[in-house]
Parts: sequence; C-alpha cells; structure tokens
Amino acid sequence: MRTHLECIPCALNSYLRLAETGVVPQEKQESLLRELLAYFSRADYQSSPPVLGREMHRIIRKRLGDEDPYREIKQKYNRMMLDHYGEFRKIVEDSRDRFDTAMRLAIGGNVIDFGAKYLYDAMDTIHRALDHELALDDSKALRRALEGAGSLLYIGDNCGELVLDKLFLQELEVAEKYFVVRNSPVINDITLQDAEEVGMDEVATVITTGDDSPGAVWESASEEFRKHFREADVVIAKGQGNLEGLMDVPHENAYFLLVTKCDLIAEKISTRRGAYVLRKGISAVLPVSDKG
Repeated sequence: MRTHLECIPCALNSYLRLAETGVVPQEKQESLLRELLAYFSRADYQSSPPVLGREMHRIIRKRLGDEDPYREIKQKYNRMMLDHYGEFRKIVEDSRDRFDTAMRLAIGGNVIDFGAKYLYDAMDTIHRALDHELALDDSKALRRALEGAGSLLYIGDNCGELVLDKLFLQELEVAEKYFVVRNSPVINDITLQDAEEVGMDEVATVITTGDDSPGAVWESASEEFRKHFREADVVIAKGQGNLEGLMDVPHENAYFLLVTKCDLIAEKISTRRGAYVLRKGISAVLPVSDKG
C-alpha cells in the first residue's frame, strides 16, 4: 500500500502526542517539527505508511538522543494489561467459545496505538469487543486453517495489546508458533525486550522483522522473517501497520486482526473507522520476490 496524503497528518499526530508527554523538550519542539515537515516534503509517497513512519521516528530519536522515547509509555501499558491479565484469563476460561473470546480480546487490544490519528479508551474498547459484531469476520476460515496447521507466524503490533496476543496464542493448538516483534524501538511497537517482559517466549518463539518500521514491510524485512512468512501454514498479522506493509504480499492463509483507526484504511477494506476486523488476505499463492 502506498502512502496517501491523508497519512501525513496521522504521522505527525504521533509526534505531537510525544511532544505532549514532555519527552520532547519545549525548546526543541518547533525545530523538530520543521525538520519533520522538511522530510515529508521530499519523502517517497510510493512507499508504504510504515516506511514513512520509520524514517520520521529515526529523525525524532536522533534529535532527542534517545533510542526509545516511548519507553515509559510502553511500560505503562504493559503493566496495565498485565494487572488485568487474571481478569482476561478468567473471561476466556468461563466463556462458551474460548477461541472466539480470546480472539476478540486480541482484536480489541489493538486500540493501544500512539501512532494513530485517533486514540480510543483501551479498556472500554477491549470489553466491547467481546459481544460487538465484527464488521469483517473471516474467523471460521481462520479456525479451519489453524486446525490443520503445523506452523503459525503471529506478527505483533503494540505494547499493552501483546498481553492479549499472548492470551490468544495460548488457545491455539499449533505445534510451531512464532511471534514477531520489531527489531528496534519505534513508537509503542513491540520489541524483543517488551515481549520478554510479558513472557511471550513462554508460548511462542520470538523473532523480529529485522527492521524498525512500525509495521512489517516486506521490502526491508530480514530474510529470516520472509522465510518464516513464506513457510508458515498460517499468518496472523495485528494492526494497521502490518496491514499496510503486507496487504499486497500473497499468502494462502494470511489473516489481519485490527481495529480500523482511519477512514482511509476503513475504505480500503470496505468497512468503517472504529470497526473490529478479522479479514483474510490474498488467497492465491503467488511467487514473492525479495524485492517485493
């Protein structure tokens, strides 16, 4: 998916949120904003939004001299979700359909995103996902695909929600489970350290995209990631960033789980902003070159 003009305000919004936290000193806020605007004026809009986000946040980290300016925000949401883990676990265990309940919690958790234009109340949205109709629902196809699967590649998105990803993964009886994180910090996306803090390695083998884009981008991802993607019987990708980076990459059993956070993405997948989505990707198996 290429970058659209509507993506620019969304990208800038993540910087403004960071500035509001006080992480960007007052005396640097205007000059850094001007530097980001200069980058947007020369950026390649044929690349995907996660590529734009990657370059933007590289600039921010360099100017701040901080490799992980969202560190405290990520830890806050990880702790918050871990504090509620027992509650979520009980909801799943007491439900009539554990798969459906854990899946819905995982989708609802996708609201914890500081790179999006709109922020939603996390706990409220997560709980509403339990009985709210999915706007796009390919869960039956996902169930069938998982029943015969020997391997699963689960591509994570943001801190906080990865606690619910772990809960969902615990319900999936697949022999080989891989959980994918970013190679290094970007916005509030999951890194190896974040996955370790919530014990993700207890339920899956944790690997990285090999990249610091806020989304898995095929062109810049590592060969290890591409190999796992090609060979996995089932791929589950969380969030808009992974959808934007992988929606054009064919796989027989790729599924996207997300809450739509912008009108552009909602239109592209024929739904509305704020919708709960489980959507199957491209079904035909086609050759994928290393150049995309």
